[in-house]
Amino acid sequence: MDALGRLFNAATSATTAATPFGLKDAGGATIILIGATSGNATLQEAQDSAGTAAQNLACITKYYRQNAGVWTKVTQAAAATVTAGTGGLLVFEVEGSQLSDTYTHITVSHASGSFVILPRDLTVQRKPENLRAVTS
Repeated sequence: MDALGRLFNAATSATTAATPFGLKDAGGATIILIGATSGNATLQEAQDSAGTAAQNLACITKYYRQNAGVWTKVTQAAAATVTAGTGGLLVFEVEGSQLSDTYTHITVSHASGSFVILPRDLTVQRKPENLRAVTS
């Protein structure tokens, strides 16, 4: 079985779109920021795919930035934001257990960067064509 559908699912969100992504069949998500200029990216949680009751999710205590192929670990007090550098990659993780009660979705936004969201540790494994839409 392919890794897509067994280990992770995948979705994208462009810049400030803040599309809600469900973690219903996942233990958590790896979030990758690409194409950003400097500035903060913000993580929020929501109760559903419509973004109901969206609020900041202050759970990020570490993240990684890559420039010229080298990763740098950044640690911080628990926050809902991470600071991107111009170019390169930024990666952080969110566990499903970090969401508040009744919250099932996450959103991310940045003024200039786009995101690849990888719901991971799938609790329901399927062929890629049978995976749940992560925006539902």
